[in-house]
Amino acid sequence: MASIITGLFESQSQSHQIGQDLENAGIQNQDYILYLHEEKIHKKVKTSIWQYFFKDKTELEDDSLVVSVKVKDPEQIEKVNEVFSKNNCIHQNYFEHIKFRDAKSLDILKKIVALRAKAEIFNAPSLNYRGQSEGINAEVNFGNSTES
Repeated sequence: MASIITGLFESQSQSHQIGQDLENAGIQNQDYILYLHEEKIHKKVKTSIWQYFFKDKTELEDDSLVVSVKVKDPEQIEKVNEVFSKNNCIHQNYFEHIKFRDAKSLDILKKIVALRAKAEIFNAPSLNYRGQSEGINAEVNFGNSTES
């Protein structure tokens, strides 16, 4: 199994440049996926899906682009990170031990992200919660003041 780096970019118009940059960095055409869509998905819908799965507050544009790249070694990871950085990647995720054929479906990636997020919640350390204190009330006198 390989590892996959998934990046979110501002616009689908970047797809050609990102593809060229990946290939110039030595990434084969069959080792990356540009998730293009013909119909625009409204900004609110995409943003809510992204925020649900990736647990961040990124605001997506109507025609944002997601790219997944299969990486096998630290050198490839560095090359992909450089390409993503050069093309102003908004957010990226790193998935280990995933079959690349599974990444061909953005829906499967979303399910994997959701499952991993749930696993992190279950493995979170226990937290102690304290209720809100009452604080200082109006009847407290300070210093030597006397009331008249």
